[in-house]
Amino acid sequence: MIALKRRQWLATTAAASLARPLHADELPGVIEGARKEGKIAFANSISVAGFPRFLDAFTAKYPFIDAKAGLYSAPTGRVLARVEGEMKANALSFDVLHVASLAPYLAMSRQGLLADYVSPETRAYPATARDRGQWTTARIVGVIMAYNKNNLPADQAPKSWADLLQPRFAGRKLVIQDSAAGTCFNQMYMLGKTLGPDFLKRLGAQKPIIVPTTAQLIDLLVRNEALVGATVDHYRAFEPDAMKAGIVGVYPTEGMPLATAPIAIFRNAPHPNAARLFVDFVLSEAGQIMLNTEIFGVYSMRQGIVPPAGQLPLEQTRPMVPTDLADYEKAAANFPETFDTLFR
Repeated sequence: MIALKRRQWLATTAAASLARPLHADELPGVIEGARKEGKIAFANSISVAGFPRFLDAFTAKYPFIDAKAGLYSAPTGRVLARVEGEMKANALSFDVLHVASLAPYLAMSRQGLLADYVSPETRAYPATARDRGQWTTARIVGVIMAYNKNNLPADQAPKSWADLLQPRFAGRKLVIQDSAAGTCFNQMYMLGKTLGPDFLKRLGAQKPIIVPTTAQLIDLLVRNEALVGATVDHYRAFEPDAMKAGIVGVYPTEGMPLATAPIAIFRNAPHPNAARLFVDFVLSEAGQIMLNTEIFGVYSMRQGIVPPAGQLPLEQTRPMVPTDLADYEKAAANFPETFDTLFR
Protein backbone atom coordinates (compact mmCIF):
# COMPACT_ATOMS: atom_id res chain seq x y z
CA MET A 1 0.00 0.00 0.00
CA ILE A 2 2.87 2.40 0.83
CA ALA A 3 4.53 1.62 -2.49
CA LEU A 4 1.25 2.22 -4.32
CA LYS A 5 0.72 5.59 -2.62
CA ARG A 6 4.28 6.59 -3.50
CA ARG A 7 3.70 5.75 -7.18
CA GLN A 8 0.49 7.78 -7.16
CA TRP A 9 2.30 10.72 -5.58
CA LEU A 10 5.10 10.55 -8.15
CA ALA A 11 2.58 10.44 -10.98
CA THR A 12 0.71 13.44 -9.58
CA THR A 13 3.93 15.39 -9.08
CA ALA A 14 5.12 14.62 -12.61
CA ALA A 15 1.79 15.70 -14.06
CA ALA A 16 1.90 18.96 -12.12
CA SER A 17 5.44 19.74 -13.26
CA LEU A 18 4.42 19.04 -16.83
CA ALA A 19 1.64 21.61 -16.72
CA ARG A 20 3.89 24.52 -17.71
CA PRO A 21 6.32 25.42 -20.50
CA LEU A 22 9.71 23.72 -20.55
CA HIS A 23 12.75 26.00 -20.23
CA ALA A 24 16.01 25.14 -21.99
CA ASP A 25 17.94 24.79 -18.74
CA GLU A 26 15.47 22.11 -17.62
CA LEU A 27 16.35 19.75 -20.48
CA PRO A 28 19.05 17.80 -18.59
CA GLY A 29 16.54 17.08 -15.83
CA VAL A 30 13.94 15.95 -18.34
CA ILE A 31 16.46 13.61 -19.96
CA GLU A 32 17.38 12.16 -16.58
CA GLY A 33 13.70 11.74 -15.73
CA ALA A 34 13.09 9.98 -19.04
CA ARG A 35 16.04 7.70 -18.36
CA LYS A 36 14.38 6.60 -15.11
CA GLU A 37 11.00 6.14 -16.80
CA GLY A 38 12.57 4.02 -19.52
CA LYS A 39 9.63 3.92 -21.95
CA ILE A 40 6.87 5.82 -23.69
CA ALA A 41 3.36 4.63 -24.57
CA PHE A 42 2.13 6.13 -27.83
CA ALA A 43 -1.50 5.92 -29.02
CA ASN A 44 -1.87 6.82 -32.68
CA SER A 45 -3.75 6.33 -35.94
CA ILE A 46 -0.59 5.78 -38.00
CA SER A 47 -0.86 2.96 -40.53
CA VAL A 48 2.25 3.02 -42.71
CA ALA A 49 4.79 0.22 -42.83
CA GLY A 50 7.73 2.61 -42.56
CA PHE A 51 6.77 4.07 -39.18
CA PRO A 52 9.04 1.75 -37.13
CA ARG A 53 11.94 3.51 -38.82
CA PHE A 54 10.86 6.72 -37.15
CA LEU A 55 10.76 5.04 -33.76
CA ASP A 56 14.21 3.61 -34.42
CA ALA A 57 15.51 7.12 -35.10
CA PHE A 58 14.03 8.35 -31.82
CA THR A 59 15.54 5.50 -29.79
CA ALA A 60 18.88 6.03 -31.54
CA LYS A 61 18.85 9.52 -30.03
CA TYR A 62 17.51 8.31 -26.69
CA PRO A 63 18.56 4.64 -26.41
CA PHE A 64 17.33 4.45 -22.81
CA ILE A 65 13.67 4.88 -23.91
CA ASP A 66 11.65 1.93 -25.20
CA ALA A 67 9.28 3.43 -27.80
CA LYS A 68 7.73 0.21 -29.10
CA ALA A 69 6.48 -1.76 -26.09
CA GLY A 70 3.67 0.74 -25.42
CA LEU A 71 2.81 1.43 -29.06
CA TYR A 72 -0.87 1.20 -30.05
CA SER A 73 -1.92 1.93 -33.65
CA ALA A 74 -5.51 1.73 -34.95
CA PRO A 75 -8.06 3.88 -36.82
CA THR A 76 -8.86 7.12 -35.00
CA GLY A 77 -12.21 5.99 -33.59
CA ARG A 78 -10.75 2.83 -32.10
CA VAL A 79 -7.82 4.69 -30.55
CA LEU A 80 -10.15 7.18 -28.91
CA ALA A 81 -12.44 4.42 -27.65
CA ARG A 82 -9.53 2.70 -25.95
CA VAL A 83 -8.21 5.93 -24.45
CA GLU A 84 -11.68 6.83 -23.17
CA GLY A 85 -12.09 3.38 -21.67
CA GLU A 86 -8.79 3.60 -19.83
CA MET A 87 -9.58 7.08 -18.54
CA LYS A 88 -12.97 5.98 -17.22
CA ALA A 89 -11.26 3.10 -15.42
CA ASN A 90 -8.65 5.52 -14.04
CA ALA A 91 -6.00 3.33 -15.66
CA LEU A 92 -4.51 5.45 -18.44
CA SER A 93 -1.50 3.66 -19.90
CA PHE A 94 -0.70 6.14 -22.68
CA ASP A 95 1.50 9.20 -22.63
CA VAL A 96 1.03 10.73 -26.07
CA LEU A 97 -1.93 10.94 -28.47
CA HIS A 98 -1.63 11.42 -32.23
CA VAL A 99 -4.74 10.89 -34.37
CA ALA A 100 -5.97 12.46 -37.60
CA SER A 101 -8.81 14.56 -36.24
CA LEU A 102 -8.77 17.84 -34.36
CA ALA A 103 -12.12 17.30 -32.60
CA PRO A 104 -10.93 15.04 -29.76
CA TYR A 105 -8.15 17.46 -28.88
CA LEU A 106 -10.64 20.29 -28.57
CA ALA A 107 -12.77 18.19 -26.22
CA MET A 108 -9.86 16.88 -24.15
CA SER A 109 -8.34 20.34 -23.84
CA ARG A 110 -11.64 21.76 -22.59
CA GLN A 111 -11.94 18.91 -20.08
CA GLY A 112 -8.43 19.46 -18.74
CA LEU A 113 -7.14 16.09 -19.91
CA LEU A 114 -4.11 17.37 -21.84
CA ALA A 115 -0.82 18.55 -20.41
CA ASP A 116 0.23 22.13 -21.00
CA TYR A 117 3.59 21.53 -22.64
CA VAL A 118 5.13 24.18 -24.89
CA SER A 119 7.82 22.38 -26.87
CA PRO A 120 10.73 24.61 -27.91
CA GLU A 121 10.11 23.31 -31.45
CA THR A 122 6.76 25.12 -31.65
CA ARG A 123 8.58 28.35 -32.47
CA ALA A 124 8.80 27.06 -36.05
CA TYR A 125 5.02 26.58 -36.32
CA PRO A 126 2.34 29.17 -37.11
CA ALA A 127 -0.13 30.07 -34.38
CA THR A 128 -2.89 28.24 -36.26
CA ALA A 129 -0.97 24.96 -35.82
CA ARG A 130 -0.98 24.99 -32.01
CA ASP A 131 -3.14 25.82 -29.03
CA ARG A 132 -1.79 27.10 -25.69
CA GLY A 133 0.71 24.28 -25.47
CA GLN A 134 -2.12 21.76 -25.40
CA TRP A 135 -1.46 20.37 -28.87
CA THR A 136 0.52 21.04 -32.04
CA THR A 137 -0.26 19.85 -35.56
CA ALA A 138 2.29 17.18 -36.42
CA ARG A 139 0.83 16.05 -39.76
CA ILE A 140 -1.75 17.19 -42.29
CA VAL A 141 -3.61 14.54 -44.23
CA GLY A 142 -5.64 15.71 -47.19
CA VAL A 143 -8.65 13.80 -48.48
CA ILE A 144 -8.82 13.35 -52.25
CA MET A 145 -10.16 10.91 -54.85
CA ALA A 146 -8.28 8.21 -56.73
CA TYR A 147 -8.81 5.75 -59.56
CA ASN A 148 -6.88 3.06 -61.43
CA LYS A 149 -5.92 4.22 -64.91
CA ASN A 150 -5.79 0.59 -66.04
CA ASN A 151 -9.51 0.24 -65.29
CA LEU A 152 -10.92 3.72 -65.81
CA PRO A 153 -9.85 6.09 -68.63
CA ALA A 154 -8.73 9.51 -67.47
CA ASP A 155 -11.50 11.26 -69.41
CA GLN A 156 -14.09 9.22 -67.48
CA ALA A 157 -12.55 9.76 -64.06
CA PRO A 158 -14.17 12.28 -61.69
CA LYS A 159 -12.62 15.71 -61.45
CA SER A 160 -14.81 17.11 -58.69
CA TRP A 161 -16.63 15.86 -55.61
CA ALA A 162 -19.87 16.58 -57.45
CA ASP A 163 -18.86 14.11 -60.17
CA LEU A 164 -19.21 11.27 -57.64
CA LEU A 165 -22.97 11.66 -57.92
CA GLN A 166 -23.04 10.67 -61.58
CA PRO A 167 -25.22 7.59 -62.27
CA ARG A 168 -22.26 5.61 -63.67
CA PHE A 169 -20.72 5.55 -60.19
CA ALA A 170 -23.83 4.12 -58.50
CA GLY A 171 -24.09 0.60 -57.15
CA ARG A 172 -20.81 -0.20 -55.38
CA LYS A 173 -18.60 1.55 -57.93
CA LEU A 174 -17.28 3.92 -55.25
CA VAL A 175 -15.33 2.94 -52.13
CA ILE A 176 -15.04 5.02 -48.94
CA GLN A 177 -13.54 4.66 -45.48
CA ASP A 178 -15.78 3.99 -42.51
CA SER A 179 -16.68 6.30 -39.64
CA ALA A 180 -13.72 5.23 -37.50
CA ALA A 181 -11.36 7.07 -39.86
CA GLY A 182 -10.63 10.61 -38.75
CA THR A 183 -10.04 11.61 -42.35
CA CYS A 184 -13.52 10.38 -43.31
CA PHE A 185 -15.15 12.58 -40.69
CA ASN A 186 -13.21 15.65 -41.78
CA GLN A 187 -14.10 15.00 -45.41
CA MET A 188 -17.80 14.48 -44.81
CA TYR A 189 -18.03 17.45 -42.47
CA MET A 190 -16.40 19.83 -44.95
CA LEU A 191 -18.33 18.50 -47.97
CA GLY A 192 -21.56 18.85 -46.04
CA LYS A 193 -20.72 22.45 -45.19
CA THR A 194 -19.48 23.30 -48.68
CA LEU A 195 -21.81 21.33 -50.96
CA GLY A 196 -24.76 20.99 -48.59
CA PRO A 197 -26.34 18.10 -46.67
CA ASP A 198 -28.21 16.98 -49.79
CA PHE A 199 -24.86 16.14 -51.38
CA LEU A 200 -24.08 13.68 -48.60
CA LYS A 201 -27.52 12.06 -48.88
CA ARG A 202 -27.07 11.63 -52.61
CA LEU A 203 -23.57 10.25 -52.08
CA GLY A 204 -25.00 7.69 -49.67
CA ALA A 205 -27.62 6.78 -52.27
CA GLN A 206 -24.77 5.74 -54.58
CA LYS A 207 -24.26 2.75 -52.24
CA PRO A 208 -20.47 2.90 -51.97
CA ILE A 209 -18.37 0.04 -50.65
CA ILE A 210 -17.18 0.74 -47.09
CA VAL A 211 -13.73 -0.31 -45.84
CA PRO A 212 -11.80 0.50 -42.63
CA THR A 213 -8.63 1.95 -44.19
CA THR A 214 -7.29 3.66 -47.29
CA ALA A 215 -4.87 0.76 -47.77
CA GLN A 216 -7.85 -1.55 -48.30
CA LEU A 217 -9.51 1.07 -50.48
CA ILE A 218 -6.46 1.24 -52.75
CA ASP A 219 -6.35 -2.55 -52.89
CA LEU A 220 -9.93 -2.66 -54.23
CA LEU A 221 -8.98 -0.18 -56.95
CA VAL A 222 -5.93 -2.23 -57.90
CA ARG A 223 -8.07 -5.40 -58.13
CA ASN A 224 -10.74 -3.55 -60.17
CA GLU A 225 -13.40 -4.22 -57.53
CA ALA A 226 -14.29 -0.50 -57.46
CA LEU A 227 -13.86 2.32 -59.93
CA VAL A 228 -13.19 5.31 -57.70
CA GLY A 229 -11.83 5.79 -54.21
CA ALA A 230 -13.87 8.61 -52.73
CA THR A 231 -12.25 8.89 -49.29
CA VAL A 232 -8.53 8.67 -49.97
CA ASP A 233 -5.87 9.75 -47.52
CA HIS A 234 -4.02 11.76 -50.13
CA TYR A 235 -0.54 10.35 -49.55
CA ARG A 236 -1.74 6.81 -50.30
CA ALA A 237 -2.39 7.73 -53.93
CA PHE A 238 1.23 8.87 -54.35
CA GLU A 239 2.96 5.91 -52.78
CA PRO A 240 5.34 4.21 -55.27
CA ASP A 241 3.59 0.83 -55.16
CA ALA A 242 0.19 2.41 -55.71
CA MET A 243 1.38 4.51 -58.64
CA LYS A 244 3.15 1.52 -60.15
CA ALA A 245 -0.16 -0.37 -60.00
CA GLY A 246 -1.86 2.43 -61.95
CA ILE A 247 -3.37 4.50 -59.12
CA VAL A 248 -3.91 8.17 -59.97
CA GLY A 249 -4.67 10.74 -57.29
CA VAL A 250 -7.20 13.48 -58.09
CA TYR A 251 -7.27 16.82 -56.29
CA PRO A 252 -11.01 17.75 -56.53
CA THR A 253 -11.77 21.11 -58.08
CA GLU A 254 -13.89 22.25 -55.10
CA GLY A 255 -10.95 21.76 -52.73
CA MET A 256 -9.24 19.22 -50.48
CA PRO A 257 -10.64 18.65 -46.97
CA LEU A 258 -7.86 18.56 -44.42
CA ALA A 259 -7.57 16.25 -41.45
CA THR A 260 -5.07 17.79 -39.07
CA ALA A 261 -3.23 15.28 -36.94
CA PRO A 262 -2.10 17.01 -33.73
CA ILE A 263 0.17 15.56 -31.10
CA ALA A 264 -0.41 16.06 -27.38
CA ILE A 265 0.65 14.72 -24.01
CA PHE A 266 -1.96 13.49 -21.57
CA ARG A 267 -2.10 15.39 -18.28
CA ASN A 268 -1.77 12.13 -16.34
CA ALA A 269 0.88 10.63 -18.62
CA PRO A 270 2.71 7.83 -16.77
CA HIS A 271 6.00 8.72 -18.49
CA PRO A 272 5.83 12.53 -18.82
CA ASN A 273 9.53 13.20 -19.36
CA ALA A 274 9.90 10.62 -22.10
CA ALA A 275 6.73 12.10 -23.61
CA ARG A 276 8.31 15.55 -23.74
CA LEU A 277 11.37 14.24 -25.56
CA PHE A 278 9.19 12.32 -28.00
CA VAL A 279 7.02 15.33 -28.83
CA ASP A 280 10.13 17.46 -29.31
CA PHE A 281 11.52 14.89 -31.71
CA VAL A 282 8.28 14.62 -33.69
CA LEU A 283 8.05 18.41 -34.09
CA SER A 284 11.75 18.96 -34.87
CA GLU A 285 12.93 19.68 -38.40
CA ALA A 286 14.58 16.27 -38.70
CA GLY A 287 11.49 14.57 -37.25
CA GLN A 288 9.11 16.34 -39.62
CA ILE A 289 11.22 15.57 -42.68
CA MET A 290 11.44 11.91 -41.74
CA LEU A 291 7.84 11.48 -40.58
CA ASN A 292 5.99 13.63 -43.10
CA THR A 293 8.20 13.83 -46.19
CA GLU A 294 10.08 10.53 -46.19
CA ILE A 295 7.74 8.06 -44.48
CA PHE A 296 4.20 9.37 -44.96
CA GLY A 297 4.47 11.72 -47.89
CA VAL A 298 2.17 14.29 -46.29
CA TYR A 299 2.21 18.00 -45.57
CA SER A 300 3.90 19.62 -42.59
CA MET A 301 2.96 22.84 -40.82
CA ARG A 302 6.56 23.45 -39.77
CA GLN A 303 8.12 26.39 -41.61
CA GLY A 304 10.60 25.43 -44.31
CA ILE A 305 9.38 21.86 -44.93
CA VAL A 306 8.63 21.41 -48.64
CA PRO A 307 5.81 19.09 -49.81
CA PRO A 308 6.71 15.60 -50.99
CA ALA A 309 7.69 15.18 -54.64
CA GLY A 310 4.76 14.93 -57.04
CA GLN A 311 2.26 16.61 -54.72
CA LEU A 312 0.76 20.04 -55.15
CA PRO A 313 1.87 22.73 -52.72
CA LEU A 314 -0.71 22.85 -49.94
CA GLU A 315 -2.04 26.29 -50.87
CA GLN A 316 -2.79 25.07 -54.43
CA THR A 317 -5.03 22.24 -53.19
CA ARG A 318 -7.68 24.72 -52.06
CA PRO A 319 -7.55 23.38 -48.51
CA MET A 320 -10.91 23.04 -46.78
CA VAL A 321 -10.88 23.52 -43.01
CA PRO A 322 -13.61 24.10 -40.42
CA THR A 323 -14.29 27.63 -39.21
CA ASP A 324 -16.86 26.95 -36.48
CA LEU A 325 -14.94 24.70 -34.10
CA ALA A 326 -17.83 24.31 -31.68
CA ASP A 327 -20.04 22.99 -34.48
CA TYR A 328 -17.16 20.84 -35.74
CA GLU A 329 -16.67 19.25 -32.32
CA LYS A 330 -20.39 18.57 -31.96
CA ALA A 331 -20.51 16.97 -35.40
CA ALA A 332 -17.56 14.75 -34.54
CA ALA A 333 -19.36 13.39 -31.49
CA ASN A 334 -22.39 12.48 -33.60
CA PHE A 335 -20.50 11.27 -36.67
CA PRO A 336 -20.85 7.49 -36.22
CA GLU A 337 -24.64 7.85 -36.14
CA THR A 338 -24.60 10.35 -39.00
CA PHE A 339 -22.42 8.04 -41.09
CA ASP A 340 -24.70 5.06 -40.47
CA THR A 341 -27.73 7.12 -41.47
CA LEU A 342 -26.05 8.12 -44.73
CA PHE A 343 -24.22 4.99 -45.79
CA ARG A 344 -25.49 1.88 -43.98
